[in-house]
Amino acid sequence: MKKSTVWSILSIFMCLLLLLAACTPKVETSASPIAPTTPIVPTSAAKPASVSAEEAAWAQVVADAKKEGNVTVYAYSWVGDIGLAAKRTFEKRYNINLEVLTGRQAEFEERLKTERRIGQVLGDMSEGSCGNNNSMKMSGLLTSVADDLSTLREKDVWLVNPTFLDPMDKVNLGWRQTIDTPWVNTNLVKPDEYPRSWRDLLDPKWKGKMGIRDPRLSASISATFTALLDKKVWDEDYMRALHRQDLRYPLSTIDDVNMLSRGEINLSVIFSGATGGPAALEGAPIRAVSMKQGDSVSLACIAAIAKSPHPNATKVLLNWLLSNEGQEVMGKAESNLMVRKDVADFRPSPAITEMIDPTLMTSAYMDEGTRRFRERWYDKVVGR
Repeated sequence: MKKSTVWSILSIFMCLLLLLAACTPKVETSASPIAPTTPIVPTSAAKPASVSAEEAAWAQVVADAKKEGNVTVYAYSWVGDIGLAAKRTFEKRYNINLEVLTGRQAEFEERLKTERRIGQVLGDMSEGSCGNNNSMKMSGLLTSVADDLSTLREKDVWLVNPTFLDPMDKVNLGWRQTIDTPWVNTNLVKPDEYPRSWRDLLDPKWKGKMGIRDPRLSASISATFTALLDKKVWDEDYMRALHRQDLRYPLSTIDDVNMLSRGEINLSVIFSGATGGPAALEGAPIRAVSMKQGDSVSLACIAAIAKSPHPNATKVLLNWLLSNEGQEVMGKAESNLMVRKDVADFRPSPAITEMIDPTLMTSAYMDEGTRRFRERWYDKVVGR
């Protein structure tokens, strides 16, 4: 066969192969076939709890307080470990620096007046007796923030509502209780010599051996006198007779507890259990005695200082002091009776009295006591 014939046959065969390949349907392959997918249906995830407007507002107060970063307290009773207890726990909780300046409230009132006059207020919160705080309020040095405090919206947790003494303005908030009654030095006064009635204090054996906080410096003492007079436990003749017993006049509760503990006086007539409790725990030979005509039950107050440099941090501190944690921490530190039901009574046994007929301090007594304090009423009554 000729070469030309062979090449012709091969050419025809190649054309047939190419034609066959072109007519065969293509099958696409995949190295890893993909199975049909099932549509993903979103699960019914729990919706976040709705935040009330009040909760959101309080969260903003806390956030703004942390930006301020500081809060300063003008404190009457936060001396030593008490102030440290507040500082450590509050700073750990909120990362806000707490500075505590201690002193007499009458002096703080004058300091605040000066700060206001020069336009440079340094303090944020006042702590101490409701009587002296009431005097500051009447001078326009304090302001109400009660409506902003989340703790005050809690229900059924109060032994005494913090707004009890200031229900209209809600400037001064009661945060702990104190029982004001006579205390004795147990090294100098034996149990069978304890006075049992206020009239017992007029016995000549007590002459020159008793003290009482100076009403010139304590609006709370004036308020206590007012309450005892109103209940007819005392009268002005009794006050004059008591003064003739050559009373000593400590300048503060700290002076009072020191004089009684050291034996400079045998008995303190109106002694603060808030100060006596911690001193008794530390070994001071002192204890409270009950009067059958009744003792005085009062509150200590906290309040925001008007035009303070750290208003939000002030609100956070006030709120914390009225919270369960704040009451627990400070109740233990002060060995005291607080205002919440869900906190224990931390008073030691020497500070607990029978409370036969307690006289509860009211806003009316406080206001009248403050007026009398400012007018030096006691000095006029006793001729001092």
